[in-house]
Amino acid sequence: MEVKQIISEVKAKLDNIGGLKHVYFVACGGSQAAIFGGYYLLNKEAKTFGVSIFNSNEFVHATPAMLDENCICVICSLKATPETVEAVKTANKRGAVTIAMTGFPTTDMAKNGQYVVVYSNGENQIYSQGNQSNALRLGFELLKQYEDYDKYDAAMDAFTKVDQIIAKAKKYIDKISIKFAEEYKDDEIFYVMASGPAYSTAYTMSYCHFMEMQWKHAVPMHTGEYFHGPFETTDKNLPVILLMSEGSTRPLDERALKFLNRYAARVTVIDAKELGINIIDDSVAEFFNSVIMIPIERSMVAKMAELRNHSMDQRRYMWKVEY
Repeated sequence: MEVKQIISEVKAKLDNIGGLKHVYFVACGGSQAAIFGGYYLLNKEAKTFGVSIFNSNEFVHATPAMLDENCICVICSLKATPETVEAVKTANKRGAVTIAMTGFPTTDMAKNGQYVVVYSNGENQIYSQGNQSNALRLGFELLKQYEDYDKYDAAMDAFTKVDQIIAKAKKYIDKISIKFAEEYKDDEIFYVMASGPAYSTAYTMSYCHFMEMQWKHAVPMHTGEYFHGPFETTDKNLPVILLMSEGSTRPLDERALKFLNRYAARVTVIDAKELGINIIDDSVAEFFNSVIMIPIERSMVAKMAELRNHSMDQRRYMWKVEY
């Protein structure tokens, strides 16, 4: 079932029992980062219902009291992380509508979700059909069908441009990635800074790509919070990666960059504008920051992995020991 059909059917059901009260986005790790864009979109644009985002295990163990049949839960896991499957079951027990986003139609996510969105994934994924894009699709569709969102057409047009932007951006970043890898392959700690919708990219680069896949320490840092303590650790040796968004929160990133240019010396800037996001209509471009940035920052870390001879698939604990 297509996203538009899913939301249409869900709305028909909820309209009969008092309407939509709240939307929960639930996942963990890279999947939570992937659906963050949907949360950011609704948190900024929705006028008639609330929205939250939860770690899967926290959702299970500290379930919101207001979770009931007037809520929608968008719950995401590529294969079927056990605590995320349990989150689907928890939402089902409370009577909420569950939309399971997963990478394959046969996972336990697909088996337990009331509705299922299977997204493109893997090395040859179609980014406009990936988990981030589908989380946004669900958000835009909710806004359109519940609030007649006036930027809907611009958003749908944006999805037709995502893949070409990323393809060109990968070519653009290639030379930068080689230089980045050569300079930073032996460093052990990184600050990855971002704001707004791109904060999830900072999370992904830090948690998934540096820490999980390269065993390097990395701190995802909100540019708005940088000046409330963390900037005291800035010096000329610290590697900093600044992910600059296009849209509402860009002034936060520009403020951080101004400071870094004065007091830091090892700063790498990935600017959504330089990646080509501006062919998307300005009214919705900001919501696509992370969709475009994550494949790009991953390619940078992957180049580092090559030079270090440390595969992005190498693990010490994940899937190998009990945890």
